Amino acid sequence: MRSTGVNTFGVVSGLVGMVVGLVGLVARWEPVTVLGVGFVVIDAGSLGYVMLRPRVSLRRSIEPHYVEKGSPAVALIEATNQSRHAISSLTIEQNIGERRLTSRLPSLAAGQSAIRAYRLPTDSRGTIQVGPVDLPRSDPFGLWKSVQILGSTDVIRVRPRIVTLSPLPVGTSRIVEGPSSDTSPQGSITFHRLREYVIGDDLRLVHWPSSAHLGRLVVRQNVDTAQPRTVLVLDLNPANYSEAGFEQAVDVAASVATCMSSGRAPVILRSTSGVILGGASISDVNAIEDYLTDVTPDDSGSVLEQLLLLRRTKGGTSLVVVGGILSGEVLAAMSALRRRFDRIVVASIVDEPTNHGAHAGVSILQGRNADEVARRWRIGAGL
Repeated sequence: MRSTGVNTFGVVSGLVGMVVGLVGLVARWEPVTVLGVGFVVIDAGSLGYVMLRPRVSLRRSIEPHYVEKGSPAVALIEATNQSRHAISSLTIEQNIGERRLTSRLPSLAAGQSAIRAYRLPTDSRGTIQVGPVDLPRSDPFGLWKSVQILGSTDVIRVRPRIVTLSPLPVGTSRIVEGPSSDTSPQGSITFHRLREYVIGDDLRLVHWPSSAHLGRLVVRQNVDTAQPRTVLVLDLNPANYSEAGFEQAVDVAASVATCMSSGRAPVILRSTSGVILGGASISDVNAIEDYLTDVTPDDSGSVLEQLLLLRRTKGGTSLVVVGGILSGEVLAAMSALRRRFDRIVVASIVDEPTNHGAHAGVSILQGRNADEVARRWRIGAGL
């Protein structure tokens, strides 16, 4: 617990009282002397009043700490009167991001506790600091004010809104000679390694010659080299969006990452600022969601630069580009990648749809917001 005092007016009032009283004494003017002494007494009494802070403990909890934009999140404050006397209703204040919230606690008998719940603002994505609870106290004359600062700062992360999308069909060919890893799903496509038998393994996978040689059961671990892999490119350049378009694009990007990562399918996010996130585990998708929670517009790069870099990568199952205004040069660069990706989709957030004509291997989904893009996505999920 910390305390601060705002006492400029109280100091001035006390000084005025002393000056008036001194003038009265020097001039031997009794009414003025009494007036000055009265000022000083009232000022001292007011100071004593605000210094008698109530002995109350506050404990705050936030549920949940991670929430989707627009979904409810609440804070619970439990107040306990730790004194031997009842305390009257108290006003509490706290900062929630850029907002200042004021609420009241009920009167509490000695040892009594009360719980108050209030909804936190989740209408904007980002990491929100929920400041300590301030317990202000002022005298009836407004001369002095003290503030008890209770608790510490909490954090709530408001993630982008997720709209419902249908996963793009896999439709990949089985490549016998391809990359494999321990995180790839087991199957019967490509041999990866031998490992020790665990209960539940299919006995048909036991490698008997190696088991006999090692003196313990070992099984063949096979991997699926045609595991779906999505590359997601997000345009951060504010010049390509309307005022509200950027936020809608972030929602679409988060929705694509969530949709395509179902079943632990790898998703790689590449932003035009040069950030690359993602991989073959669900924790990598969480890293993408955390990044999208706090991402801000950035004009340091372009979609075209990222597409040219993808020419030197191994490609994947799907390429999804999320952006605003499209250019013919960008669409041409996407068409040039059709041999590296089975499906190429661009989700464009624009106020007015534009006819870009046909571009080989590229499906263009345009909409004014995330919901319109999601609707077109679901209609053309087969693409």
